[in-house]
Amino acid sequence: MHSTAKRSRTSQELANDDTPMDFESNGVSDEEDLLPEKKVFNDSVHGHIELHLLLVKIIDTPEFQRLRFIKQLGMCYFVYPGAAHNRFEHSIGVSYLAGELARSLQRKQPKLKITAEDILCVEIAGLCHDLGHGPFSHLFDEAFIPRVRPEYNEKHEKLSVDMFEHMLKKNNLRKEFKKHNLHEKDITFIKEQIVGVGEKMVRSVCTFIPAEETGELAISKGEELTVVKRDAQEGYHELRNSEGEKGLVATSLIEDIWLYKGRGRDKSFLYEIVANKRNGIDVDKWDYFARDSLYLGISNPFDWRRFLKFAKVLKAHDEMQICTRDKEITNLYDMFHTRYTLHRRAYQHRVNKILEAMIVEALVEANDYLLFPGKNGEMCKMSEAINDMEAYSKMTDHVMWVILSSTDEKLEKAKQIIHRIMKRDLYLCVGQTQLKKNVLSTQTPSKMISQVLSINKCDAREEIYNRLTNEAKKVVEESDIVIHIANFNYGMGERDPVRHVKFYSKNNPNEPVEISSIIARDSMSLPREFSERFMRVCTKQRDEQISGWVREAFEEWCIDKELSPKPGEFSAGISWTKKPQQDSQGRANVSAASRRLDEMYDSTPLSRSSQPHTQ
Repeated sequence: MHSTAKRSRTSQELANDDTPMDFESNGVSDEEDLLPEKKVFNDSVHGHIELHLLLVKIIDTPEFQRLRFIKQLGMCYFVYPGAAHNRFEHSIGVSYLAGELARSLQRKQPKLKITAEDILCVEIAGLCHDLGHGPFSHLFDEAFIPRVRPEYNEKHEKLSVDMFEHMLKKNNLRKEFKKHNLHEKDITFIKEQIVGVGEKMVRSVCTFIPAEETGELAISKGEELTVVKRDAQEGYHELRNSEGEKGLVATSLIEDIWLYKGRGRDKSFLYEIVANKRNGIDVDKWDYFARDSLYLGISNPFDWRRFLKFAKVLKAHDEMQICTRDKEITNLYDMFHTRYTLHRRAYQHRVNKILEAMIVEALVEANDYLLFPGKNGEMCKMSEAINDMEAYSKMTDHVMWVILSSTDEKLEKAKQIIHRIMKRDLYLCVGQTQLKKNVLSTQTPSKMISQVLSINKCDAREEIYNRLTNEAKKVVEESDIVIHIANFNYGMGERDPVRHVKFYSKNNPNEPVEISSIIARDSMSLPREFSERFMRVCTKQRDEQISGWVREAFEEWCIDKELSPKPGEFSAGISWTKKPQQDSQGRANVSAASRRLDEMYDSTPLSRSSQPHTQ
């Protein structure tokens, strides 16, 4: 897997100079040469890369090796045969890119005083940021855990920090950390890069009493408030006071409170390298864009090496932020569009989401009977293992094969679902619709704007089920209907992530500016919308009569919601059809709608297309 590279002079020199050292000419003895500080890995995406010896110590632990057995894209491997890569190699790639970005900033801006320890901490955070993923990656914490532990609100980042701490203790790694001058404050810094510090806080710089019914929040000077939503409106954050009252507050009236303990505000830019909470431009995305695209066979236009050439740290709003050249704006939009494309064509592919629904159903059925040994030998369910890292460290994608090979009758239901996956007897998608309406603008009444709708899955399933005939309800249960909400966006919901990036120009290289200062808001080069939402309806039975009943109920539901139904196998992003015909009394002709949709599907060559949709 890896080979030894020559030892660097010192950790500080290593950070300032990547040139390998000539041992003989520099007088290093053979005894000193026995402990190399770097090893070389041959990565399928980045080529030959060097990793610090401490990173190798972490890699060579059971907790990290576990990532070899967790697919990066979960059940997507059952849709794209090439998507066989794992969290293991992705984590190594992120660590490498984190070091590359940190060292690039160190070389270009020595006044930032980036130390070798800073770089090593950033690399460790990149390496360990996904330690907390469960079986089938995001499926576990985003779909399975909400089913069996609805009260649990944490994500895999929290589990990554828990697993990191478990790994340090079990493998006595704190001793190894101290050998490389990393102490508890540095470990805190690593954890903060992975999980953040929870809710953001701000402090008011003056007292402000708003006029009535403006939606603004009254504040007192020195009051500490919680950030509910940054940039809720241009120039305003939505905040919450200690009494729970919410409202808008102008950004000019507040200042951020620095809550991180690992590093000070002067090194705030280091927190943007692995997981950038400000605008989403981070090395985690750079690696999975490149790696996932390679194994999926989807093009990736973003070049992280070019971004490194223009990356620069400047002070903005009392914090040091990573900025880039103004001419890179369109390249950043290309980067975020790559995220959108990967979600639409792979991560939220119709068949992938059906497979995920089926494996989640199997895991839920097996939860009470599939146990793993945890701390002190106590046996834990999968849903309990998230509170016991000893048990959690034993859970990988292999749980599917444990179920499939089991002779325990209690696992029979779960086993039958997995058998259906193996035989490609999948749930059937009977229809989908785009959750968007054209409405009058509140700011410009004569202008129509698109509005993305929020739909509750449970409510939608109940409403569709209630539209079934009594005859259909004799054989169809509400639980037989599966709803999936697919969100395709640029990473910040309906907001533009590039508006959260600071830029500098050739003429003013030390002056950070926002995109609005560079390009007019109505520029043809900018996307105008950043989010699409689709709802898909599936049935667990593939019986033609049952799927027909559910399909008609779904089409009726769409008509009531003023939405346009589409066939289940129609590709997201393809042009929409007309609304179902109405009779002379204005009632929807659902049967005619079904026939029309069938005819449209049969006659439309794009219906099976996977061409990317451009905005």
